[in-house]
Amino acid sequence: MHNARGAAVLTLRGVTKRFGARTILNNVALALGSGEYVAIVGESGIGKSTLLNVIAGLEPVDGGEIVFEGKNLAAMDDDALTLLRRDNFGFVFQAFHVLPQLTVEQNVALPLLLRKLPTEKAKAALAAVGLAGRESSPPRELSGGELQRVAIARALVGAPKLVLADEPTGNLDPENARQVLELFRREVKTRGAAAILATHSEAATAACDRRYRLTGAGLTPLP
Repeated sequence: MHNARGAAVLTLRGVTKRFGARTILNNVALALGSGEYVAIVGESGIGKSTLLNVIAGLEPVDGGEIVFEGKNLAAMDDDALTLLRRDNFGFVFQAFHVLPQLTVEQNVALPLLLRKLPTEKAKAALAAVGLAGRESSPPRELSGGELQRVAIARALVGAPKLVLADEPTGNLDPENARQVLELFRREVKTRGAAAILATHSEAATAACDRRYRLTGAGLTPLP
């Protein structure tokens, strides 16, 4: 499944990352346009999470460059990278990372609060992921699939330009996983974000525009 690529959002050129003597990422290259939904497949421990972390500027690269909307992340200091993430990136994790002391709506509103934006969009974001009426619920009352829907709403509520999803269905049963992936794709496409799905499951990538396998040699396109 292929889309016409929008304006360039993210470009990786020859990205290399080492931990000690071990090379985790080797000469990784990728270009991602607005509205594109790309999957990166690889076995556990191959470096998928590390790749997302370097894309987000959470870890420095040892070689190559990562350019987001014309900005080279390696040339930015920690404060600038923090602002870049806050204003432009959305994150969805396997473990949800929903804060138990906050209501569902308060969790979704967090990215807006951090940017000092009005929080009214949180309610609409929850409705979009099928959780209208659950705004005041504590997370402990929600199922795993519902918690991942909260995480998706939180990732997208601030209209990010790039969404990074790290094994977002790893803790879900197959039916909930299917629903969450369909929802994630729909919301990403509706909002025009660029998105990267990192997963060990090729089945999870069926609806992506492009698919790659991460190996010790970099990224290899999949049919």
